[in-house]
Amino acid sequence: DIAGLPQIDGLPGFAPYVRGAAPLGYVAASWDVAQEIACGTPAAFNAALRADLARGQNAVNLVLDRPTLAGIDADQAEADDVGKGGLSISSVEDLAQALDGVDLENTPLFIQASTSALTFTALLAALVKKQGKSLAKVRGAIGMDPLGQLARDGRLPRDLDGIHDVMAQLTAWAKANAPQLQTITVQGSPYHNGGASTTQELAFALATAVEYLRAMQARGLSVDDAAPRFRFALSIGSNFFMEIARLRAARLLWAKIVQAFGGNAESQKMRIHARTSAWNQTVYDPHVNLLRGTTEAFSAVVGGCDSLHISPFDELVRVPDDFSRRVARNTHTVLSEETHITHTVDPAGGSWYVETLTDAVARQTWAIFQEVEKQGGMTKTLLAGWPQSQIADTAAKRAANIAKRKDIFVGTNMYPNMKETRIEPASVDAWAVQTERTASINQFRATANADQKQAALDALAKAGANSVDAAIQAALTGASLGEIAQAARTGAKAGPTTNPVHAHRGAQAFEALRQAAETYGARIGQRP
Repeated sequence: DIAGLPQIDGLPGFAPYVRGAAPLGYVAASWDVAQEIACGTPAAFNAALRADLARGQNAVNLVLDRPTLAGIDADQAEADDVGKGGLSISSVEDLAQALDGVDLENTPLFIQASTSALTFTALLAALVKKQGKSLAKVRGAIGMDPLGQLARDGRLPRDLDGIHDVMAQLTAWAKANAPQLQTITVQGSPYHNGGASTTQELAFALATAVEYLRAMQARGLSVDDAAPRFRFALSIGSNFFMEIARLRAARLLWAKIVQAFGGNAESQKMRIHARTSAWNQTVYDPHVNLLRGTTEAFSAVVGGCDSLHISPFDELVRVPDDFSRRVARNTHTVLSEETHITHTVDPAGGSWYVETLTDAVARQTWAIFQEVEKQGGMTKTLLAGWPQSQIADTAAKRAANIAKRKDIFVGTNMYPNMKETRIEPASVDAWAVQTERTASINQFRATANADQKQAALDALAKAGANSVDAAIQAALTGASLGEIAQAARTGAKAGPTTNPVHAHRGAQAFEALRQAAETYGARIGQRP
């Protein structure tokens, strides 16, 4: 009987928001089509972005390469890292080139900036000012998630107290200057990509968010100042009903947490960006990834996500091409325009199975969350290695099920196509990319007034609580991303280290076995 479930009498648009934060759901406004574009240089990124915005995408989802995330200019980075896995940005001119032709006042912008959020906010604000546009109309997120970065990489570039200081300054600045811009992104992907269960990913994300809420309160921000600045980024797996229930449970639990902190009903709303899973994608028979992405996207939409990235089927082996990006993008279009799902508010609401599963997911997630709190919070448990060990145990059980083919990867550990033609990865000349990027940053530096720039950087190094405005001024005077980052970290203490969550894919063991068999067959003349 579902009559006794705590969420069953809730309505769409009303706390605890199990049925969504908007009273009309997708009837009034659909989810943001926020496809990642993995091009490494500003020019290539812009060409792909403009093409995609003209064909169904309606938001910019900017993934950065490792040097940019670390606050290192392209000419100072290792050549193999520049433009790998994301966009290389070293200056406001790079950002201007990447976003050329994009109406920043009417196109949502999502940037996964992590601990480089201050630097990237400075570049974006400088660009908006140079274009004569209004920061108040810029919508989206430039999100910090230091604990997610710590879980993924096992280290941070500076101390957490200093990072939380910057987070609070950015949040206060955004409230005053860019009220539609979120500043804190809580990512579930570091845990999901390590093999975590759906409830573990959600519990660790919520525990992380609570850590950030406490840090913001300790720095003078109220819960109603901070909570609306959060955006949760969750990975969506292929367990169809489980993922629907998890997004509904996430909103329920976040509302409960914010209410416990004293937040009002508006602050209890949860903003969710969903991304189809990277953990269950496969190298072999990659077109099956199309089908995985479709069912995962459907779960995300029925679950009520606010923005969504659907992975192109070839993203594991190469930078997705025009065709694979088009198919992924058109999956959004089919869901929104052919299924009629946007004509119904919370289509899963009232289903006995979905409501019961929502309650079960919420209870199990809450139990894990309480254990994290019992051990002192997410920072302490990450440094002690408890989430890592819990995820490793879950990943080992999942690996055993995959090995026994209890859990199936179509085309990999079951129903393989032994005659398939492999997708060839596109070759990338790393030295050519870095040479291009080095020339760009050197040309940019040559245009700056050296004295004005140095004065602005000196002011930033001493700015303290006014670091956001000082960083913007440094960007306006021609300081590069690396120069701004270095000045902003003046006097910073060393960052914490821990064992990272081991990122992997579920199919990797079978893929390695098949690759070994193919290598043997090529040498001997037949497969073993």
